[in-house]
Amino acid sequence: MTFDRLRVYEAGRFYDTPLPDWYHEVNRLSEMENVDWHRAFERVVGCAYTLLTEEGLLSASLEIRFWPSETHGILVLIETPPGLVEQVVIPNPADWLPFLSTYLAPLMASSAQFANAMMLARIGNALIARARHGDGPHMDRETGESRIDRENDWKRRRAERLRAAAAQHSDGGAA
Repeated sequence: MTFDRLRVYEAGRFYDTPLPDWYHEVNRLSEMENVDWHRAFERVVGCAYTLLTEEGLLSASLEIRFWPSETHGILVLIETPPGLVEQVVIPNPADWLPFLSTYLAPLMASSAQFANAMMLARIGNALIARARHGDGPHMDRETGESRIDRENDWKRRRAERLRAAAAQHSDGGAA
């Protein structure tokens, strides 16, 4: 997780600043001593993070953590499984609530809505699979889809391709 600038939110606006010394120390500790970046940050700044997006409540694709440090302000990390999306430092604690309500709350709400939509799709798939084929090991635990339906779809697409190839071959032989 290395960047050359740090985003700062202060008095309702954003600006970028060069990385402070403590940030370089976090990167050094993480890379040289093979410490998780989040744990390295805790050691350098002297405070533990709070996870705003609890596992199981929001989409697993979004994590928002913040570290409230008395000396360095509040550092917010927004991450997805592929990597870091944004990092913001809020030097003045009075700016935390406006930042949270204006930027983080809508992001968390949209992530939660996406997670709910995905869960409803999974439930719908499971209900359809059960209605078609009954209970059994044919239902995929992750998607709720029926393996029987997938196999039947594959066979149908394969038969369509074979018919199309046969039709093309018979048209080509007549010309």
